[in-house]
Amino acid sequence: MTKENMFKSFLEDPIFIDGRHYTREQIDKFKFIDTTNDKLIEVVKIAISGNIDGESESAISRRINQFLNR
Repeated sequence: MTKENMFKSFLEDPIFIDGRHYTREQIDKFKFIDTTNDKLIEVVKIAISGNIDGESESAISRRINQFLNR
């Protein structure tokens, strides 16, 4: 599975759509490589990248913490 496919499958989850203030059309426009102002989406992208690249959970966690502490 590619990064883009994993990202799209996460965004299409009903829990995400119901819990956030995005429409289906907005979600369809999101691309993995595009930067958003939504921290949750950016954290998901960090986690997906780390997972695909074979990073350890601690390395992924450290990158997420660094991002959130900016």
